[in-house]
Amino acid sequence: MKRLASWSLVLCFLMAASARAAAQGEQTGLVTGRVTTSADGQALAGVTVTVSSPALLGVRTTTSDINGVYLVRNLPPGEYTMAFELAGLSRQQKVARVPLGGTATVDTGMTIVVEETVQVTAVAQPALLQPRTSQNFVQSETVVLPVGRSPFLIADLAAGLTDNTPNANQVTVSGGFAYDNVWLINGVDVNDNVLGSSNNLFVEEAIGEVQVLTSGISAEYGRFSGGVVNVITRSGGNSFSGGFRLNLSNPAWSVETPFETTQRVGKLSKVHEGIIGGPLVKDQLWFFGAGRWERSSTQGAFPQTAAPLVTETDNNRYELKLTGSVSPGHTLRGSFVDNDLTTGQASLPFSIDPRAYVHPHTPNRLFVANYAGVVGTRLLATAQYSQKHWGVRNNGNTSTNIVDSPFLTRTGTMYQYNAPYFDSTDPEDRNNRQTTASLAYFVSTPGLGSHDVKGGIEQFTSTRVGGNSQTSTGYVFLADFAVGPAGAPVLDANGRIIPRFVPGSTRLQTWMPVRGAQIDVSTTSLYLQDRITAGRHLSFDLGFRYEHVTSDATAVSNGIEVNTIVPRLGASYDPVGDGRMAMYATYGHYAGKYSDVQFARNSNVGNADRYTTTYTGPAGQGLDFAPGFSPANYSVLVSGTFPRDNVRFADDLSSPLTREFTLGIGRQLTKKAHARVTYVRRDATNLVEDVIRIENGKTTVVRDGATFGTFDNIVWENSNAPTRQYQGLEMQTGYQITDDLHIWGDWTIQLQNDGTFEGEGASTPAIGSPEGDYPELLVAGRNFPSGRLDDFQRHRVRLWGVYRLGLNRYGSVDIAPLWRVNSGRTYSLVANGAALSAIQLSHNPGYAGVPTQQLFFDERGSEAFEGYGLFDVALTYSVPVWQTLAPWMKFEVLNTFNNQKLISWDTTVAPDNAGPKDENGLALNYVQGARFGQAVRPADYPRPRPGIDGGRTFLMSMGVRF
Repeated sequence: MKRLASWSLVLCFLMAASARAAAQGEQTGLVTGRVTTSADGQALAGVTVTVSSPALLGVRTTTSDINGVYLVRNLPPGEYTMAFELAGLSRQQKVARVPLGGTATVDTGMTIVVEETVQVTAVAQPALLQPRTSQNFVQSETVVLPVGRSPFLIADLAAGLTDNTPNANQVTVSGGFAYDNVWLINGVDVNDNVLGSSNNLFVEEAIGEVQVLTSGISAEYGRFSGGVVNVITRSGGNSFSGGFRLNLSNPAWSVETPFETTQRVGKLSKVHEGIIGGPLVKDQLWFFGAGRWERSSTQGAFPQTAAPLVTETDNNRYELKLTGSVSPGHTLRGSFVDNDLTTGQASLPFSIDPRAYVHPHTPNRLFVANYAGVVGTRLLATAQYSQKHWGVRNNGNTSTNIVDSPFLTRTGTMYQYNAPYFDSTDPEDRNNRQTTASLAYFVSTPGLGSHDVKGGIEQFTSTRVGGNSQTSTGYVFLADFAVGPAGAPVLDANGRIIPRFVPGSTRLQTWMPVRGAQIDVSTTSLYLQDRITAGRHLSFDLGFRYEHVTSDATAVSNGIEVNTIVPRLGASYDPVGDGRMAMYATYGHYAGKYSDVQFARNSNVGNADRYTTTYTGPAGQGLDFAPGFSPANYSVLVSGTFPRDNVRFADDLSSPLTREFTLGIGRQLTKKAHARVTYVRRDATNLVEDVIRIENGKTTVVRDGATFGTFDNIVWENSNAPTRQYQGLEMQTGYQITDDLHIWGDWTIQLQNDGTFEGEGASTPAIGSPEGDYPELLVAGRNFPSGRLDDFQRHRVRLWGVYRLGLNRYGSVDIAPLWRVNSGRTYSLVANGAALSAIQLSHNPGYAGVPTQQLFFDERGSEAFEGYGLFDVALTYSVPVWQTLAPWMKFEVLNTFNNQKLISWDTTVAPDNAGPKDENGLALNYVQGARFGQAVRPADYPRPRPGIDGGRTFLMSMGVRF
């Protein structure tokens, strides 16, 4: 009945609103502008505007309204020619580029001259007049730059991002969580349901354009607190085109980092890509196909041990897309992408042991069907359905021998060793299903301006299946390893890391997963957005988004059911009215995603039952020390989590809410130069926190007649006690100096990125904090102080350009430099896994267990690593052979000047318990670890590119396009 009520509300909304809706993730753009008389700027109504492009099936026609405003929607990104005609006036023709998810604004003036045509080529105009902050990167530009070609690496060029994320293929936008962005490919949310990273459901050569939205984002987009990365792939055309590409790399082409102790072994890696598209029936049916075949290896070193780490990739990807016109103005699209991946890799990003090497297999595929139809000249309807399937198989260990259990370190930075983490026999699936519908209408009024009213619905369901077994043996040991005089791990006679079993410190986790557990999180969204053009000077964006969210998980009595309404408001002012300058402001709320991790905490989906016990002795070390591997010697119960028993949700639990305010100015400096500056302020509220208080009570867990113990209850609730605040300046500029020389750049300055709540870590998204836990025992200033968060970065600069050197009949060379500057990241002086003092324990009102603590010796983020700059350059030579057939070759040099500066290091500290104490009996001073200040991983030096460890790196690619 609840679902029926939700859909009834959706239908009523559609019937009541004259609205336009687009599927979340615009796959098209629009062109708009004002038509006036050249003499006195009076609005001209009834001007016929005809739009054509090789990217468009057929042509589109509309007329200007009573205010002289015209609008043409649903235009695939590309170059467009616009013809303006009205009897008795000069025919005008202009050319402009329509960006993905954006607006091309083309104004024109007409004169009373019969039989005269004036043609003007319009420069591609940046998004200066729109309140939202975004950047678009088209394939023709990025293909010659020394950047990676995935959406994640292309997005790294945009302002507002931070060069620091806890996991691969993530971005951090304007102080948001790295797991809480939206990645869209062809209008479909392709996020990993757990880490929030981008799934590789694309062929790089097929990517047409990437749009990055960082602030002032309209109500069309939801389920995020950071930003949106919107990607579209190509769609064929009325002429055949395509190409083949071969990418070459070799570990020996990268200079080793000072951390590496063995010379790299040369092994040529090859990645083949091919694309082809064209007409099956001209102006009616297009096809596009792409393929990618990779057999590659990259070489680096395990952290701490410096043992060689070779990551192997065996990956096949395919894409097929059909675009058809069922009648003029009505388009159907269907696409299918398959990505089959097998890798050889470290079990976890922080694994330090070659024994923790795994070979997971990841099937991944996406199906999309889309309809868009123009009714008359002002109404547009769209609908889309998609399914994404992602799974992981053979990921982890297979042994059931307790000696082959994985180990995690207890103190300092967490490392994993001895055996692979996870259980290879427990598969996992993370799937999405998305259905959208939309209407669009352009309303004209003489007194209230022209309204582009948008409205839409979306049904999005994310599904996670699996018990997330952490270990095939059923046990995970928490034990530090033996170190030598320099602090490096000591190996036994068989080359194995030596665990240390310390009574009262070493711990054993016993895991009991529920295989096949499943959760579905369903979000029904409605939005309404009205963009008002109120004359030449003012425009407004007024919108709201409504979300109704429910969850259903295996063996859970209280899921979530919550309603959220968030506003999105914006205004821009053009003081002159010539479309060259705009001052703008926005205010909006972003409701974060309902993470499959966070909102499954009270279920066994990805959360195995687990209890932890402490080692009672005897002391010893090594993998042959039998007492250390006897569960009977771990008899002191410390803690436990049994999600169905002692983990609960507050009745009104909802996602975090981010409030954003922006203020800025954009200016077209010359015909070919622009600049934009935006101030962004964000405050995260309603954060999702785990709370352990004495009033929550305790639960004695009994399963199948066996009593596992009594445990403190954990309640997940929304809280404003933890804090996250962000303030920043984002500057963007571009200058087309000549037809052959272009430069672009952006500079992000973080004025503030502070708080008490990190909320995520390596392989651990959407986590809680100690704040709110054991309030009688923990001390705010020592256990969760305020300060600079992990993703604080004062300055981040990206500056790049392209110079095309013509060689006449011998082709041309594109010279493309890129300069990347990153301020040093922050770190805290904090001891992990510190025991509670006697004074703290004396305040225990009767908890079933007591925690360990993070013990800070200064404010959060009090220390800083070193900043650095890298200079990359690419040379691309292309020569036409016949018609559009052109072979080419590209050389890239990353980190050209071989910057091997130490930019991060080991930060391990321990309490100086022999020194002075505070009023809670906690050490005021610390002792540095044996390797403090030293490199303990290749990434402690600048990385030429994510996934590539080393100094100066050479890459080469070649191919042919037609």
